[in-house]
Amino acid sequence: MSKSSADSDADFIAQAMPAFISEAQEQTETIEQLLLQLEETPDDRELLDSLFRCAHTVKGSAGIFGLNKVVEFTHHVETLLDMMRDGQVALSPQLSTLLLQCNDQIKFLVGAANDEAADSAEQKDIRADLVIQLRAITEAQSAPAVVAAATGVPASDGLTLWSITARFGPEVFRNGMDPLSIARYLGGLGRVQKMHCGTEAVPPLVNLNPETCYLTFSMELESKAARDEIDGAFSFVREDCEIEIVAPETPQQKLTREIDELPETPRLGDMLVSVGAVTQDQLSQVLSVQERSKALAPAVQSKVGDLLETQAGVAHEVVEAALGKQQKIRENAPSEEGRYIRVQADRLDAVINLLGELVIAGAGATLLARQSRQSALTEASLQMNSLIEEIRNGTLGLRMVPVGETFSRFRRVVRDTASSLGKEVNFEIHGGEAELDKSMVEKIADPLMHLVRNSLDHGLEPPQERVAAGKTRAGTLTLSAQHETGCILIRIEDDGRGINRERVLQRAWNRGLVEQGVVPSNDTIHMLIFEPGFSTAEQVTNLSGRGVGMDVVRRNIEALRGSIKLTSEPGVGLQVDIRLPLTLAIIDGFMVAVGKSKYVLPLESVVEVIESQRGEAKFDRTGRRVMELRGAVLPVVSLRTLYGSDAAPTERTSVVVIQSIHGRYGIEIDVLLGQYQTVIKPLGRLFKTLRGISGSSILGSGEVALILDVNSLGDLAAAERPSRNSHPASNAAAGAQTVS
Repeated sequence: MSKSSADSDADFIAQAMPAFISEAQEQTETIEQLLLQLEETPDDRELLDSLFRCAHTVKGSAGIFGLNKVVEFTHHVETLLDMMRDGQVALSPQLSTLLLQCNDQIKFLVGAANDEAADSAEQKDIRADLVIQLRAITEAQSAPAVVAAATGVPASDGLTLWSITARFGPEVFRNGMDPLSIARYLGGLGRVQKMHCGTEAVPPLVNLNPETCYLTFSMELESKAARDEIDGAFSFVREDCEIEIVAPETPQQKLTREIDELPETPRLGDMLVSVGAVTQDQLSQVLSVQERSKALAPAVQSKVGDLLETQAGVAHEVVEAALGKQQKIRENAPSEEGRYIRVQADRLDAVINLLGELVIAGAGATLLARQSRQSALTEASLQMNSLIEEIRNGTLGLRMVPVGETFSRFRRVVRDTASSLGKEVNFEIHGGEAELDKSMVEKIADPLMHLVRNSLDHGLEPPQERVAAGKTRAGTLTLSAQHETGCILIRIEDDGRGINRERVLQRAWNRGLVEQGVVPSNDTIHMLIFEPGFSTAEQVTNLSGRGVGMDVVRRNIEALRGSIKLTSEPGVGLQVDIRLPLTLAIIDGFMVAVGKSKYVLPLESVVEVIESQRGEAKFDRTGRRVMELRGAVLPVVSLRTLYGSDAAPTERTSVVVIQSIHGRYGIEIDVLLGQYQTVIKPLGRLFKTLRGISGSSILGSGEVALILDVNSLGDLAAAERPSRNSHPASNAAAGAQTVS
């Protein structure tokens, strides 16, 4: 091969490598989840098959890109998985741990595909040790017989002579692939007996386009590889390539292939009649036998497949092929409607940003239309805003992903952490289908990780301690999500020790966080654990105890305009509630004004609006500003007082009733300006510590409106003076949960 051809080859590989890395990382994530599911149902054949396919896909794709380290290591894993599928090796906790460690190594090798230096001597030693463990299992269990059903009719030495023909489409080069790399990979699977390159499609030199592929090649490959492994070499060019892979077939294999090529025929008997495995008369007789047996013993119904084998003499593998085809038809029926396309995240972010500018421009156009007092122009602007709103909802929906994908990653964390701590844990996930903005899902992963580990380390007790306390040996840790009004609630719940309020308060007194002798409410005591450097752990562990992390958790959640709340009962457990807005980009807002200042409230938090006379609000005995609403006391926050507005007070005001995580409260304002599509802009560094403000927005007039943080204002509205007492409540359990 010439130097220019080699350079071109390298360019193609470099262009396609990011796509390979992305897809391979998805496959390794899937492998991890499948292994964790198999621990619960080790005999699930579908999970085993999916696991093998994932490993096989990574190996095949890596071979095309010349990543020999990935291919060689994954080959050992694939061999073990194949034995598990054949029933030669059973999954055990130790084997599952080994496979998870192997998957970590595959993940590392994929990530280091573009960086040879990353594969240090330490990593090579780890890989070598894993290979020794894998080979010890596979070589001990390997059977002398070679099963030939899946690979055609082999020669006496177990080799099959495959006939392979590939006709490449004109766009193969432009899509970043080189047929020669595929040919080289196939050569690595065995010995090439014959090779022919077709040049019939090559035009005269004057008409030849160097970027167009005219190549066809055919080869005879002697190999132990299965058909799927050879077919996997063409995975990246499948849409632009015609492939034929032929091997000598037994009659059963011929029937199996014909069944696989059948159009969607849902009934088992119809498939077998179509390919000639049975006649229509034989099928009718089998169905009659099934009906008679059903009439004689209704509780015991014979399966058609079993009867076809025993009564009509159909080979077991042919019946299995028909059943597999039937299953594929069921699985693929709904998938035709939902097709996917990969879009780079930064491109989608750019569209969201442009959409925000479009919303602002639309608001400006509406304002000008109203000022012009032209009904036709006003109507046109309203129609345009309606379309913008539909585009907004559709575009924001593109970034919504199920939180279950993130939750599933914690199965491995819980498994490994519980094992290292010597604890038994049942990990449950609920509400994984709830959707959240992708950018928020990525940012909430680390806080959730810390909270989950904190529950495992401090909350859940060791088995002996749980049994002594009258609990089950295995603790329960639940991670759930559900939609609330305009937000999503993520809950982490355990049935462990709970928070030791007495110990937390004592540490707060010692550190000067709370005045000596002052006993705040339980909620206030619980929130003390989020103070920087605060920890009640008796000793430092590998996971926690240094007082670093919980303050970062709270800060990261509040940076997402979210809130966190703890509910604990000593000896019973801890519940952590995290509430987050569904998106960080654009929301429906309700605009109000105090003097010349404009504020935006999230529309979903607004319950009602009531008129009020100036001075109608009173103060209760704790110093809170309150008013009466239908016989109940409603705390009220005055934005004029809170932000020191110097505008002249108005005679009549309005109170907007807000629903927050702390309950209902009112916000006293001067003017109601109505619903407004709000594009959220971040606050400058100078204003990030401003209490009660979560962001800003640019209005159509060019003015800036501040977006109110309803939960933070709810804290202010509900604030009361703590009472003094000599000691906290005596019912705090001595062994209650510590925090880090």
